Amino acid sequence: METKKGEKMDRRVRKTRAQLRAGLARLMQQIYQFNDEELFYKEQYEAREAGQIYAYIAKQDIQEVIRRHLLIPEVKETIPPEFKDSFFFDMADKDSIVVQKHNRYSPALIHSHTFFELVYVYDGKCTQEISGQTISMKTGDFCVIPPSVEHSISVYDDSIIINIMLRRNTLHSMFYNFLNTPNKLSSFFLNNIYAKRANDYILFHSGMDSYIRESFCWMLWESMNKQEYSYQCITNVLLLDFYLLVRNYSESVQMPLFNSKIDVQRYAIIQYIQDNYRDVTLSTVAKRFHYSNEYTSRLIKDLMGMTYTEVVRTVRIERSQDFLANTTMTVANIAEAIGYDTTEHYIRQFKKHTGMTPSAYRKQEAKNRLF
Repeated sequence: METKKGEKMDRRVRKTRAQLRAGLARLMQQIYQFNDEELFYKEQYEAREAGQIYAYIAKQDIQEVIRRHLLIPEVKETIPPEFKDSFFFDMADKDSIVVQKHNRYSPALIHSHTFFELVYVYDGKCTQEISGQTISMKTGDFCVIPPSVEHSISVYDDSIIINIMLRRNTLHSMFYNFLNTPNKLSSFFLNNIYAKRANDYILFHSGMDSYIRESFCWMLWESMNKQEYSYQCITNVLLLDFYLLVRNYSESVQMPLFNSKIDVQRYAIIQYIQDNYRDVTLSTVAKRFHYSNEYTSRLIKDLMGMTYTEVVRTVRIERSQDFLANTTMTVANIAEAIGYDTTEHYIRQFKKHTGMTPSAYRKQEAKNRLF
């Protein structure tokens, strides 16, 4: 009986793997085909280059353009005053990760947003403008742009660019252990989460690394098909990519030196609080870095734009989000584990930080993971 069950399971696994391979192979062919939005933008680009943009605009149903979230720079109504999360994310599902192919020939508009944007050049090249600096990217390049940084991307040929959007407020719950592993990428993420001003981008050069290349294509396939456990699959594949990038390509990293001394100091303080969040005090931080309490308090405010108390609360609440999303610990046990004296105090602080109770957050995360 057990043998038959095992054989049945093996057949099911082989069938699933075959389906995945077939789906991925189809996508790797289809990814080069122009979708409807790309055809719209290519026609617009060619009309602009030929000096015929206003004749092109006259043929468009502008209300339909707006409904489809398409852009025509010469038509003000199609350009949002700011690119809110709802322009990129399905707010009904509250997705934490969105993976999509960048629309070739789309207008290179300067914009910023509230999430981290990951840009991977699957094939070809692109140009990014980040805080006024022009960056040329080629196949295998991987760039992370943090929230609130003004940037644009230009892709005016057949190059394939894959974008991944990560919500800032769920980064901890998805990648908590990675963020607590000292490396260049985790340092970049933490500095941009806690600092009022940090590095504008980080860029890795992975070349023709076949695993990383295929993994981005696979994450795109999962995001498009939204099968059972797609969210978990994408999260874990991306986590593996993070580790491979910092292990194999850290020597190739490009990162603007906003202020290297400040970055190192800020990261050291953040890391110390992260490691000791349960019982850390201002005095223990000051003693660790050989400062007075008063100087430490001012330094943290200057480096991070938050008070010491706000930083500790943020670290504790984001650690608790990881517990809520990935364990079955009770709210009371979580409150104790992260250093709160009472459950009630923890719930008040959590709601102040997130706008919802811990129980509501847990239910929301459970729902999200069904998609």
